[in-house]
Amino acid sequence: MVYQYLGEEEVELAKMKRIAPYSAAPPLPRAPAHDEAALAPIAPVDVAVNAPAALPPAAPSAPPVAPVPGLNVIPSGDYVGPAPSQGRRAVSSDPNVTAVGPAARGRPSPPAAPEPARTTRSREDRSSPADMPTPAGFVRSESRHFTVFAEQYPASDRFVELIESLHSNLMLDLAPFSPWASNERTTIFLFKNQDTYRRVTGRPVWSGGASSVTKRKLYVYESEELPGIVAHELTHIYFDGFFLDGTTDPLWLSEGMATLVQVERGLAAPNWLRENLERLEQGDGFPIDKLTAVTSTAGWPDAKVRLWYAQCYSVVRFLIRTQYRSSFYKFSAHLRDGRPAPEALYRAYGAPYTRMVALEHAWRYELSRAQMAKLGGQ
Repeated sequence: MVYQYLGEEEVELAKMKRIAPYSAAPPLPRAPAHDEAALAPIAPVDVAVNAPAALPPAAPSAPPVAPVPGLNVIPSGDYVGPAPSQGRRAVSSDPNVTAVGPAARGRPSPPAAPEPARTTRSREDRSSPADMPTPAGFVRSESRHFTVFAEQYPASDRFVELIESLHSNLMLDLAPFSPWASNERTTIFLFKNQDTYRRVTGRPVWSGGASSVTKRKLYVYESEELPGIVAHELTHIYFDGFFLDGTTDPLWLSEGMATLVQVERGLAAPNWLRENLERLEQGDGFPIDKLTAVTSTAGWPDAKVRLWYAQCYSVVRFLIRTQYRSSFYKFSAHLRDGRPAPEALYRAYGAPYTRMVALEHAWRYELSRAQMAKLGGQ
């Protein structure tokens, strides 16, 4: 069994597309000025998630987290079916979702019961990208899996190569959650700089990108952080979209998966991740009930937000790797069907995972093993 699992990891590693460092295009002559009011129809009126612009690197800069293959999660044959600062909030027209950054995406306030509030988010009727008119000041282009509206000039070959490579890498893990993505396109609006991005979309100054899960749209601008932002936001569309027409996925699961795929498939680890993983190995972190009950990190200090993100990443990574690849899919499906987290965990993973605290103990044990192995190597 171990040999087979490791062999599958090697196969998946061979399928990984290379993600080259991204550099923004050199400035081009300004196109004739266009009326920015005419761009209003593309504004993401129901944006569910904002990605933060990258934080400045720590001093000294921490080494990147090494990519690890084998994240793949697949449904079994018998089964049907980066951290912003405090107080960063934005408004969404969706009554069930407050649009905020990935460290502070809102959820309705939970009741006094131990279980967080559970909501549903319906899939909207969406116009096909083929039917979408090109906004004034933008140029339309298409690739195998994307329709791109780029400001002033057609999307560059290197941008198209980037998004298609990211799509291929993300599908190694997320295809079971978004089978539609193999035949349907996702829409991307690519702005030349943050100023135009903010004016048109109304996003806050800290926002590096945004996405609408229900409409399968991304809003980004040219920057060196583009690969990580696109990977993070595409994960929200591909993974969070699995929960449409069901119970909304909890914030810790959504952001843990998005950060995991950003790191290990987009090969773009946030510069604060490694130091916070080391804090977790030393025993720091949130009790599992506190971690999973978070519905918004608005108002938290940066250090606390980053630690929460790192722990979500670590716990989701453990869930994916600790058992059969289909177990995580079952766990997510049970949550989508409205089952409480402890029940979903037990139905998917079996004994000894009868309670969430059992997951915490197993995860902590793996962290202690990693710490001991590191000390032994020293």
